[in-house]
Amino acid sequence: LEGQLKTKHGWYGIPLVTEDWSCNGDFEFVIRTNTKHGPYLQELTFIRPIRMISPNAFVGDSKTANSCQLAWGTFDDKEFNEEVVCAGIAGIYGTGPFSYESRETISTEDGEYDKEVVFVANGNYWGGAPAIQRLVVQYYETSAEVKTALLNGSLDLVWGSGVLSDADIYEIENDNALQKDVQVFHSGDLQNVILILNSGQAPFDDIEVRKTVIHSINKVAFVQKELKGLQQVVDNIFPLEAPFCNVDLTPRWDYDFQKAVLLSLQKCGMEEAVASSQTNNNLAMGLGWGLGIGLLVMISLATFFYKRTRKLEVELGLQKGAEAL
Repeated sequence: LEGQLKTKHGWYGIPLVTEDWSCNGDFEFVIRTNTKHGPYLQELTFIRPIRMISPNAFVGDSKTANSCQLAWGTFDDKEFNEEVVCAGIAGIYGTGPFSYESRETISTEDGEYDKEVVFVANGNYWGGAPAIQRLVVQYYETSAEVKTALLNGSLDLVWGSGVLSDADIYEIENDNALQKDVQVFHSGDLQNVILILNSGQAPFDDIEVRKTVIHSINKVAFVQKELKGLQQVVDNIFPLEAPFCNVDLTPRWDYDFQKAVLLSLQKCGMEEAVASSQTNNNLAMGLGWGLGIGLLVMISLATFFYKRTRKLEVELGLQKGAEAL
């Protein structure tokens, strides 16, 4: 992978494992791979970075007017074997249940955004014409504006994660008065959000240090307090519902503050201090580093992140360590 594709989508495996492709007639597209790639079919379903669009949407040939987005500009021969000019697409075409009708944009310091995009029912949709005749996708500046519009009836539907806070969702879902007008539905797991410890650099290149950190973080408490219990703690990188991911991983590195303390002491060569601490309540030590990191709580369904800065300190002699926030 080179250039913008590597910078923005370095995780994407399809360009590396695709040997070639061809069309066997009007409705059969054949792709040949050069090696096994487990998530290939899953990556084909993603809306980016590769799309399948109508031939009518291409501005020109793949070199002088490539369909890559305009903002990417021109790739010189240092990134590819030849210069490639990004020209975007000529129009919006598709085979979905709705057809594009119009859009209204707004300009801000951060760029141009769609203020409103209108779709109408596609009567020729292969799955049958949808019941909704006109669909308006509306832009709101803040989450508070979305909530207000939903509750006053000017907005019919809020879709997707991260639009409303967990606190707002919890409030709406548990307010008997609001339940008469607003219903809340939760999908299955779509994505796990995780904290990655870089095992290639100190101090996390030591597995005992990684165990200490993992056992010292009360992820369940995070979910219950900050996410209102709407999410759940997971052990896998990918959701169990994802292809080839229905694997029950063990052992589970659950919250165990006492084990974290013992691991830390053993790492520091202070096993004797554990015994002496039973009679000496004044002996104290730090774990040796501060947990001043952005914690991505391991949760399912949504892309949430939770940041908490806290220096984890252990005082020997206390039967119960500092309570995790």
